[in-house]
Amino acid sequence: MKQVYLVFALLISTSLFSQKVISQKVNSSELGTSRNIKVYLPKGYDVDETTNYPLAIILGDEYLFDLYVGNAKLYANVDKAPRQIVVGIDMKNTYAKDISIIPANNALTTSGVHFFNFIKHELIPFMEGNFRTSAFMTIVGEGKGANFITHYLKDEQPVFNSYICITPDFPQFAPVIIDSYSLNRLGSIDNTYFVYTSNNKKYIDTDQYNRFSDIKTLLTSYEAKNLHVNFDEFETAPSYLSMIGETIPRAFTQMFALYSKITKEEFEANVKDLAPLDAIKYVEKKYLDIQYLYGSNLNVRLDDIFAIEDIVIDRQDGDYLRVLGDFVMIKYPDSHMGDFYIGKYYELGKDYEKADFYYKAAYGKMDPSDPNTNAFYENIKRVNDLMTTVKKEKPTQENTEDENQEQQEEDKE
Repeated sequence: MKQVYLVFALLISTSLFSQKVISQKVNSSELGTSRNIKVYLPKGYDVDETTNYPLAIILGDEYLFDLYVGNAKLYANVDKAPRQIVVGIDMKNTYAKDISIIPANNALTTSGVHFFNFIKHELIPFMEGNFRTSAFMTIVGEGKGANFITHYLKDEQPVFNSYICITPDFPQFAPVIIDSYSLNRLGSIDNTYFVYTSNNKKYIDTDQYNRFSDIKTLLTSYEAKNLHVNFDEFETAPSYLSMIGETIPRAFTQMFALYSKITKEEFEANVKDLAPLDAIKYVEKKYLDIQYLYGSNLNVRLDDIFAIEDIVIDRQDGDYLRVLGDFVMIKYPDSHMGDFYIGKYYELGKDYEKADFYYKAAYGKMDPSDPNTNAFYENIKRVNDLMTTVKKEKPTQENTEDENQEQQEEDKE
C-alpha cells in the first residue's frame, strides 16, 4: 500500500511542480561537455526579489528530485522549513561514471573527481550567479550516490551544510576513509552541519550493514557540537522503496529544526525555566540564528511571542512586559499585541491612566470583525473601574491627612 502511495505522490508532485521547474544547460570544462539540470524555483520567487533561498542539489533529476521538491513545498507551506531552490542533475546516461570509486580504497576515480569538481566549482557558482541562493546548501544522494556525497566532508571547510544519504552503499574501506577526514575539526568552524543517513538491515547484506554500523559509531562519537548526525534504521519499513520515501521528510525535521516555531519539546528543554528577560533574548537569538544559518530574514512569529508570554507576565511582577511590548511593536507595528503588553505593564504597576492609554491604542488597532474585540474591551473597562476606585479613595485619604494635621496643631497648643 505504501508503494502505491509513493507512486501516487510522485505523479501528483510532477504535475504540481511542472510549471515551476525550468531546464538549464551548464557548460563544464571539468566534464568536457555541457550538463542538463532541472531547477525548481519556490513559490514567490518572482514576486519578492530580495529574498535568498537555501540551495539543494540532488544527484539525479527524476524521482528523487520530485520527492525532494514535494517535501520542500510541504514543509515550507506549514512553516517547518524555508522555501528552497532545488537542482536536479541529469545523470541518466552517466550515473555510474559520475559517482565511480576505486573499490580498493574508496577514492574517487578520475571521472568521479571531475564530477565532484563540476558540482563544487561549476554548478554551485552557476546557481549563485543566476539565482538568489543563500549560503545554506544541501546535497542528496541514494545508494552509491549517498557514498559519493560523503567525499565533500573531507574538504577543509565543507561546502555543504547538509548531507542526506539515502540507503548508502558503502564500500569495504569507507569507514577507514571517513575516519581519516577527522570530522572533529568541524567544531572549530563557525558553521553548522547535518548528516542524515537511512538504512534497514533487512534489505542489505551483512557486510554492508556492518559498515553502516561502523560509520554510525564513528560519526556519532564526535564531540563537535555543530555537527548533527542521525543514522536512522527503519526497522518497521515494509519495503526498500518506503525507506526512500521516508528519508527526506525525516531529514528535513532534523536540519530545519531551528527554523520551526518553538515546539513543546523546545519549550520544555530550553525555555520554561528562563527568567523573563532571558526568555525574550532567547526568542530574539533564535531568529538571528535562523537568518545566519539559512539566510532567511524571517520576522519573529507571534506564536513564539505567545510561547513566552506567561513567563513575562507572571514572573518578576511583570517588570519586563514593557521590554516585550517594545520588542513586539518593532516587529509588528500594526499589531495590537505590543500596546497590550505595555498596557499590562502599567496596569500591574498601578499606573491606570497609562494602562488605559495603551489598552485603547491596542483596541484601536484591532479589526472590528475580530471575535476577541469584545473580550479585549474588558481590559479598558477594568482599568477605568480601577481609576474610579482610586479617585474615590483619594479624597478620603486627603481628608484623613488634613484631620491628622489639625489634631497635631491642637496638641501643640
